[in-house]
Amino acid sequence: MSENKYAASEYDEEALIEQLKDDTQGPGNIETKGGNMGSMVLDVIAAIFLPLTFCTGCITVNEKEDVIVQRFGEYKKTITSPGLHWCFPNQLQINHVSTKLNTLDLKNIKIIDSVGNPINVSAIVVYKVVNSKKAFFNVEDYENFIENQSQTVIRQVVSKYPYETDDDTPNLKKENKEIQEELRKVLQEKVAIAGIFVKSVMLNELSYAVEIAAAMLKKQQAKAIVDAREIILNGTIGLAIGAVNAVENHGITMNDNQKAQLVTNMLTVSLSDKEAQPTVQL
Repeated sequence: MSENKYAASEYDEEALIEQLKDDTQGPGNIETKGGNMGSMVLDVIAAIFLPLTFCTGCITVNEKEDVIVQRFGEYKKTITSPGLHWCFPNQLQINHVSTKLNTLDLKNIKIIDSVGNPINVSAIVVYKVVNSKKAFFNVEDYENFIENQSQTVIRQVVSKYPYETDDDTPNLKKENKEIQEELRKVLQEKVAIAGIFVKSVMLNELSYAVEIAAAMLKKQQAKAIVDAREIILNGTIGLAIGAVNAVENHGITMNDNQKAQLVTNMLTVSLSDKEAQPTVQL
């Protein structure tokens, strides 16, 4: 199995962000270009009229925001420090990219779990752009990109697990941390090309699909009844044994038939759905 730097089970958040910021690591390297002869000629002409166009080169950068600077369609630089900046205004193109934490709410994704049950899943993805250059140039729309990738990853990972289990093995209903971490790791690998850091992926709502919800409810109710009967049975057997021992400790002798009758009566009373009706033998 190949080793993936984005899929460590215990990851250092700051180190991962630095990896995503580094254009020399991972996919999507965009080189800064020096322009061509045509753009240089136009720059010379524009420089003559610079006093008239000076203010058009002023760029305001807000907090938690990067600005992508292009000229003549070529990438020039990324401004990351907030404040007022100035660039040569000739054919200047600027694009603002937010680096704030974002929340993606994915609702009602229908998935077949590992045992074939259709379920509805909703999830919350928390992410942020840490390399605005990759986010702007490597994908058409990074918000739409991460939404589509998130849905794909959730279908891929969730379908590997059952909705619920009778033991402590990972299942969706308990939302095991192992599943959450796997969702985050796989999604991080998918969106690294866009310079996006995935902070967390959590299952928000989980339910059986409408077509089987009633049947699964009956199954759960039946299982609950069986579990309750088992607990009552074990407790009643213990009580019956204690009752027989207590009677014999008081010097009352009971034959096997009488012991069996006592145990039967106690089991009948404990396991019956109806109130016991006392009877007196004549």
